[in-house]
Order: sequence, then C-alpha cells, then structure tokens
Amino acid sequence: MLNKISQFLFGKKNEVTRLDKTKKELPHKQEKLSYAHTSNAVDSFLFSIKGVGHLEYPILDKHYSPSSRVPCTDLVPFISERLIVGDIASVKTIMRLVIEGNPGLGIGPEWIDEGIDDILSIPFGKYVSFKSENGIYELKALFIVAAKGGGGREFLITEEIPRLISWACIAHQPSWSTQLHSLAKKANSWIAKMAKDTPYWQEYERFYVRELPNASIETDLRAVILTLTPAARLQLFYAVEREGGALSSLTNYQIRSLGINVEQTSKELIESGLVLHSSSKEAIESAHSKQELVDLCETYGATYRKSWKKEKLVEALEKIDSAVLEKIAKSKNLVSPNYQRYPDLRNVVRIADEHQVGFKLLCFA
Repeated sequence: MLNKISQFLFGKKNEVTRLDKTKKELPHKQEKLSYAHTSNAVDSFLFSIKGVGHLEYPILDKHYSPSSRVPCTDLVPFISERLIVGDIASVKTIMRLVIEGNPGLGIGPEWIDEGIDDILSIPFGKYVSFKSENGIYELKALFIVAAKGGGGREFLITEEIPRLISWACIAHQPSWSTQLHSLAKKANSWIAKMAKDTPYWQEYERFYVRELPNASIETDLRAVILTLTPAARLQLFYAVEREGGALSSLTNYQIRSLGINVEQTSKELIESGLVLHSSSKEAIESAHSKQELVDLCETYGATYRKSWKKEKLVEALEKIDSAVLEKIAKSKNLVSPNYQRYPDLRNVVRIADEHQVGFKLLCFA
C-alpha cells in the first residue's frame, strides 16, 4: 500500500519520463486518434482558443510538457454548459484531448470516460445546494477537470484542489446538508484504513464537522464575482490572499493545472473593477523577490542594506521619489484588490476557506 500511494503522490515524474521514451515508438495516427470524432461544440471551442495553446496539442498549455495535462484555458465554462444541455459526449471528448499527451501507458484514454461517468453519478444535491443555478454544474465541471490526474478522488484532499473548488464556487453561496456528517464518517473510515499501511495517513487530521459552514459573501459583491469565469475567480482570490501583485504572476501551479488563460482572466479582473492598477508599497513588495528589490535599489541609487527585509527595501526606493514606485509598478502591471469600492473583498478568502471542509468531504461522496 505504501508503494501504491507513493507512486500516486510522487511517481508522476517517472511516468512522464517513461512516456517520453515510448511516445516516439507510437504511430502518429494513434496519438491523434481522439481528434477523429469531435462535435460541433468541441470544434467551436477549439477554434476559440486557436493559437493560445500547444502547437501539437492545442488544448494544452504551451509552457508545459503535454504529459503534464495542463490546459491552456479555463475548461469549466465549456464543460458546465455541455452538462446543462446533456452533451456528455463533448465533455468526454474535451477531456480525452486534455490527457492525449499522456493517456497512461498501455491503458488508452478510456479511463477518463469512466471517471466522468462516476462524477456525474454522484448525488451532489444530497450534500450541497447553491443559490446560483449554475453552481452545481460548475462544481461537477471542476471535479471533472481535476479527474485528469487519475487515481481516486479521495487523494484530492492531499492537494490544494478542494480549496480552489471552494474559491471558484463560494460566490454561488453553497448551503450544506446535515448529510455532510455521514461523509465525515466515511472519510475518517477511509483514512483509518489507509493509515494501517501508510505513515502519511496516520498523521492526517480527521474530519469533525461540529457545525455546518454557513458564512456567505455580501450580496452585491457576490454578484460581481459571479460575472467572472471560474479561473478569473481563482486569480482574484489569489490576488486578495497575496494583497495584490503583478497580474501575470497572480496564480500558482495548482490554479494553472486546472486551466487558465492569464491574459484573458487579467482583462476580466480589470474590467470588473475588483482590482485596480496600483503602485502601492504592498503590491510592489508582493510582486518582487528580495533580490529583485536589491537590484532595483542598485539601479535607482537608493541607500539600502542587503540585510534589510523587503518592506524596508521598498521604503528605500520610495524615499528617492514616489515616481520611482509608479515606474516600477507600471513595468510589472501591478494591481491591488479594490477594497475602497468593495471592502468585503478582504473577507472572501476566509469565507471560502471556512467552506473548504465541505468540498473536501465531497471527494468521498
């Protein structure tokens, strides 16, 4: 069992290496087989992202190896839309394209179809409902995208995925059922079983749902957040958690692994008014490493010491001329959350994280 979980959690690198060695031996026709039967909806979606992704695998991010299965854009709007109209075939096609660069050695892409069917069979409504009509469809879509990693859903609790699902769905205002308690028992039973063979699970904290999460985002702010695509919501929450920074870097690998076009989502955030271009000291500090700030002090002739922390280095730059900070901010396209217009933005991450336990437990539904 230890070998199995270690392979799941840490063995992907070896799998990718083996895949790269064997891909050259596979006929090209076999690699591109999943393109043979695409629907009009899939064709239209692929056309909409033309030139954004990888040259050979256009649905994947060109900055990553195709074997990593990182989409070049947010797939959740497309998948949730297809789920609403019952077009499951297009959902399966799009996910086959996601794993095409790394379908799994010797097993083919069919496993993703089974994973999708399994997710769609989950009675999510038994455990959670949403004030927004699209909430349940986006929830299913997020789990479907996360399924590209393979393995059981239970292992998602070892990653940041449930937290990101909470970030994406919190504006839909989830309402949790008391059935969450039964999921907690199921989760603890599974963890206890895993703990018999694996030290990692022996130390994993058990689930105790004393009170159902019920915090909610203020109505007007919630409405604005819902105008964003799910990927843009993730970028927004990351920006709030980081107190701003450079738009192009306000993501992490887990966010990118779910699929995001940062250029598109950055435009969404600016147009929504939820973030503003900023030359604040906080944004500059967040967007730069300590060494970068030291280099900027050298460039602009600021008086500083290498032992200083980032906050003091930014203050040294400010003492030269306030215009220096503006110039630095403009070069990095820095933004800050618009707390003046939306003061409750300060609370969105905390509120979403209170609900994270529910989304973790849904991994056991």
